[in-house]
Amino acid sequence: MTRRLGDWIQTFHDHTDYITSPSLFRKWGAIACVAGALERKVWVVSQGRKKYPHIYTILVAPPGVGKSEVTSRVQTLWSELPEHFQSPSNTTKAGLIDALAAAERVIMRPKETPSVITFNSLNILSNELGNLLPAYDGEFMATLTDIYDCTPYEERRRSSKTGPLNIKEPQFNLFAATTPSHLNDFLPPGAFEKGFLSRCFLVYSGQEILRPLFDMEEANAAQYKDIVLDLKHISRLYGEIKFERASADAITSWHLGGRHPVPGHPKLRSYNVRRTVHLLKLCMIACVSDTDSMIISLDHYQTALDWLLEAESFMPDIFKSMAAGGDAKAIEECWYFCFQLYARKSVPVPEAKLYQFLQERVPAHSVERMIDVMCRAGILKKVDVSKIGPCYVPKEKHKPD
Repeated sequence: MTRRLGDWIQTFHDHTDYITSPSLFRKWGAIACVAGALERKVWVVSQGRKKYPHIYTILVAPPGVGKSEVTSRVQTLWSELPEHFQSPSNTTKAGLIDALAAAERVIMRPKETPSVITFNSLNILSNELGNLLPAYDGEFMATLTDIYDCTPYEERRRSSKTGPLNIKEPQFNLFAATTPSHLNDFLPPGAFEKGFLSRCFLVYSGQEILRPLFDMEEANAAQYKDIVLDLKHISRLYGEIKFERASADAITSWHLGGRHPVPGHPKLRSYNVRRTVHLLKLCMIACVSDTDSMIISLDHYQTALDWLLEAESFMPDIFKSMAAGGDAKAIEECWYFCFQLYARKSVPVPEAKLYQFLQERVPAHSVERMIDVMCRAGILKKVDVSKIGPCYVPKEKHKPD
């Protein structure tokens, strides 16, 4: 069987352009989908150990941004792979391990040695992370962390009916969605310094996409059929993926040279340690999305690095959204900031100062919208000041009690 399309991830991204989800979410939905299709069937060898392409991906956005538009489509595509296993979206730690134990995959390769490959791989998909993890359970999180490394998993404290459990080659692929407010309520202090979140891609967007309600074109049914067929083709790839010399030199140089640019937010320090492993996984995904060659080219490496850096550029906005306490609080603080400046100097507040104040408290994409809301509500009045430009005057009657 030959492929019918070009690069699978790009095709999925373009094919879903009609849905109300940001481009970044559609791209990472495709990346997560390919990772789930690959299971433990392909790998790269780095520092003497196999690295598999499974990833933990969590879409983070305010309500209404289109997270479930992407997760539901990935769930549908994974369902097109009948040999693969999906976990229930709402389960306990014990239930998840039982599902993993039942998710035994047997790959027959009669002409190869070994001729039979056995492992356990489970795709976990949750449209709302709060359904999968309603509360921070340290044991549950430790299990997700442990199995991420694909080392044998053993449980001796089982019931008398089931007995001890030993899974020699386990694997999870996790794709979920959540809101900043849930993360804020869910995570205890220090959670970002622990193992689970350092193994996750936290992909943030607050971009609200509006599409026509009735006159949009229907998704191309023929193209969707080809997307499914090519995903099945990708899911049957097997073996070691290798770097060509140019791409090996490039990723080695990046790794040894400090992995620049490095995310600077203090909560990402534990994540930063794992960036090279994350990039190795993305290189494999970029390769199989594009070709059957099992050779990671310089273009595949650059594509993977672009994915990584783009997602990382928005990660600090997650912490702003978690700490902001909602738009109402940010608006109140912004008004008070303007009122104090205006009371002292009796001159309008330059737009640049307003932007600087808000950028420290809310995601960058929300700054302009928030100023517009305050102007429309009469909380601020926009004026043009000669030689300065746009400025704002706070209305005293909006002073909070």
